Amino acid sequence: MTERNSRNPDLPGNVTTGARLPETPHDLPYDRAKVDALLERVRQGEKIRLIDELLACVDWRSAFATDDGQPIDIEHISKLIAYYREKFDDIGPVYMAELLSTEFMTEQRARGTIVFSDKLLELGRNDPELWKEIRLFFRRKEFATAMLVNAHEDVSDEEMDRRQTEWNPEG
Repeated sequence: MTERNSRNPDLPGNVTTGARLPETPHDLPYDRAKVDALLERVRQGEKIRLIDELLACVDWRSAFATDDGQPIDIEHISKLIAYYREKFDDIGPVYMAELLSTEFMTEQRARGTIVFSDKLLELGRNDPELWKEIRLFFRRKEFATAMLVNAHEDVSDEEMDRRQTEWNPEG
C-alpha cells in the first residue's frame, strides 16, 4: 500500500488519504483563494456559519483520492464534509475564525499585499518601527478574525437547509 493510498476505515466510501487522517481543522489543506473570497463576502455584510465556510474552503482533492488513486468527485467531497462537520462539531467559532484569518493573512503575504521588511524577517533588533509593523500585521489579522466571528450564525442544519433551498427571485 502506498502512503497516498493507505485506507482509513473512518473515511466514507472508497476515499483514501495519506498515512495519517487529518484530525483537526488545522491539519486540513485550505484553498486560500476561497478564504479570500469568503472574507470579501463577510466584508459585504453576509452572515455565515463558520463550520460550513471552513469546510467549503478545504482543498479536498489535494488531500484525498479514491482507492484506485483517482481524484474524488462531488459525492465523495459531500461525504467528507459531513464526516468532518460531525467530527468538528464541538469546535467553537473563534478557533475556526482564527484559523481562517491565519490562512487569509498568509495569502495576503504570498500575494505581496502585505510585505514584511528585512528587519521583521531578521527579527534582530529592538526597533520601535519594527514593533509597529508587527502590531499592524496582527491588527489586520485580528480584524479579519473579528469579522468572521461577527458574521457567524449559530443555526441548525435544518435552518441552513431551508435557507439554501429557499427560492429568491431577486438574487
